[in-house]
Amino acid sequence: MDNSLQSLNQVKADLLDMAIRFGPKLIVAIAILIAGYMVGRWAGRLLERLLVRLNLESPVISLLVRIARVLILGLFTIMALQNLGIELLPLIAGLGVAGAGIAFAMQGIIGNLVSGLTIIFTRPFHVGDYISISNEEGEVLDISLFSTILGHTDRSKV
Repeated sequence: MDNSLQSLNQVKADLLDMAIRFGPKLIVAIAILIAGYMVGRWAGRLLERLLVRLNLESPVISLLVRIARVLILGLFTIMALQNLGIELLPLIAGLGVAGAGIAFAMQGIIGNLVSGLTIIFTRPFHVGDYISISNEEGEVLDISLFSTILGHTDRSKV
């Protein structure tokens, strides 16, 4: 009984020691993440206003704003992890290897994504245009990252 009481006191002392040692770092890391989220939102709104003035289409604007927000939040996440004392070099190397494997596995999806980006950035046609591609023709109803929707005269969509 006395032995289990000593081990319980030892666990309690260890938890208190860890809370004192890592508690402030954890609070600062959470504050860094909150600041990153707020800076990302602010930068996203600022970038959106700038891109609207440049008369870019809405899919391009939303894509660039999302990319900016994710990059800023990623930067702040790295800062928070470094504040906690986590070694980032092995983590980044592992993510690079995993990213290469995922890219090979998702070749078709990535090809469609690049095709969507090409359509969005080169603007060969706009929403409302009537186009004919291969065996399909119709009015362009929507252009997004993964698909372009054509409307036929019989109200069907492709």
